[in-house]
Amino acid sequence: MRKSMAVILGCLILAILIYGQDIAYFLNENSPEIPPIQYLTVLTIISLFFFLSSLFLTYLLYKKKRVKWEKYGLLFSIPFVIGFLTSWWSIFVLAMWWG
Repeated sequence: MRKSMAVILGCLILAILIYGQDIAYFLNENSPEIPPIQYLTVLTIISLFFFLSSLFLTYLLYKKKRVKWEKYGLLFSIPFVIGFLTSWWSIFVLAMWWG
């Protein structure tokens, strides 16, 4: 159970940290052949993948009966709310960059 929770928490932290315009600009400075908008697109997709994987792993914990229903509601709602808000913002910023 602890390893599973560590993986879920790790996915959430990576998803929050990966997204960012600053990272896209940093990658563009180190590799100027690729425009920063492409970096931002890839980073947004990776961030969404990590959020969705944390939700999927939480669901698997419940399906394997490792988490009771009371904890499942809390474990599922935290990644869902954090993931929804962060993903919504990242998609909005990405749409503004694409014009």
